[in-house]
Amino acid sequence: MGKCISFHSYKGGTGKTTIAANFSYLLASKGYTVYLLDLDFYAPSLYSYFNYEPKYWINDYLRNKAKLDEVMVNSNDILNHKLEGTLMLGFAKGGKEDIYQLEGSLLNDREQQVKQFRNFIAMREELLVTNDADFIIMDTSPGIRYWSINSIVISDVILLTLKMGDLDLQGTLKMIREIYGSLVEHGTICKLLLNRVSGYCVPPSNIKTEPGLMGATDSFFRMKIDKEIGKLFNKSIDVDTLLEIPCYCDIQFKEKEFLTSYEYPSHPFTGKIKNLVSTLENADY
Repeated sequence: MGKCISFHSYKGGTGKTTIAANFSYLLASKGYTVYLLDLDFYAPSLYSYFNYEPKYWINDYLRNKAKLDEVMVNSNDILNHKLEGTLMLGFAKGGKEDIYQLEGSLLNDREQQVKQFRNFIAMREELLVTNDADFIIMDTSPGIRYWSINSIVISDVILLTLKMGDLDLQGTLKMIREIYGSLVEHGTICKLLLNRVSGYCVPPSNIKTEPGLMGATDSFFRMKIDKEIGKLFNKSIDVDTLLEIPCYCDIQFKEKEFLTSYEYPSHPFTGKIKNLVSTLENADY
């Protein structure tokens, strides 16, 4: 059976959607059957990477207004070339009215909450069992929100994305303590992705680095993260750093979102995401 992987973060702006989209594309490029789901209903942006607006949204499936195969869109119908595998896309609609329709019945209604969670489980099972997915990739809302919790609870692997800064670190550690600790104890794999670290655009002063490599200041930051997690859990909780991705300003400051791995297959960012693909496809979890 395939893996269900969610990308989550303490706050927005960490690059989790960018990483999730490129990660999914590269998995499908290697021949896997991949389902990429936008579950950030509050600020969905996956559609902008593929420049596509579907007839049905994931919102419609969760509200029992559409079947799952009506929601999913084959990337071959959008991109200009055919992948070795299959990349299916599920887009979220996040307008004020759309969020109200999706969440209005959930407030203080335990029965509706249970029903929606069952829809989440049914979606996972249909994709993994009926559709024979190798990977389900879920891009979640940042922070502790209803849909984020549902997403991470049904995940086999959680990739917690954070930028380099004390605010993001402290918020991430808080989420590990309040949410992820119990999930990891029950078998969920949780790893950290450090994004936009220095060493590519602006190397640390007085330190010779190759473009794309993490600088000494960020090595210190990584050690700080490992130390803080160790203090919280006395190393009984296995949450460590899986990958560091340098800050690539030519990507970060583009006016429009785009799929880097598709547009620029030789870009060092693409190479970093390929490393993430190799790590996870060969992992024994």
